[in-house]
Amino acid sequence: MALTNAIGSTIAVFVIDNMGRRYVILRTLPGVFTSLLFVSYAMYLSLYNEDPDWQNRGHFLFMFSIIAYLAFFSIGFSSTPWAINSEIYPIHLIGTAVALATATNWLSNFIVSTSFLTFMETKEGKVYTFLILAGFAVIAIIFVYYLVPETAGRRITKNIRLIIGEEEY
Repeated sequence: MALTNAIGSTIAVFVIDNMGRRYVILRTLPGVFTSLLFVSYAMYLSLYNEDPDWQNRGHFLFMFSIIAYLAFFSIGFSSTPWAINSEIYPIHLIGTAVALATATNWLSNFIVSTSFLTFMETKEGKVYTFLILAGFAVIAIIFVYYLVPETAGRRITKNIRLIIGEEEY
């Protein structure tokens, strides 16, 4: 799994400048969503079927889906938002804004990581946790589609004008 993450992150380095940050995120988030749905379904198959063949299929589907999730996530939503984050703020606020965004990211990660194991203690939790995460992927798709501008290939000052709605002269 770590190899999948490393390969995906390496691919992201080469594609986000050529294809565009927003483009890459919008193309990989549906894969994140779909793979999380399959992880949830795999958990259901593994935990709620008494037939060992269906349990084995659930285990196989789980491994395939987790690897697919890591591939899509590492290419699109793992490193690409960090590139956008450093490009959308006014020059005089970049340091403070990136620090606040990083702190928010760490706080969110803390909340998810501390609650994840609690949710995974029950059979229902193992199924529903990944459905909830898939729901967050849908929210992310909507957010990126409507609120995140493309910043690749533009000067930082042009990105700032794009974000705050100023016309370029």
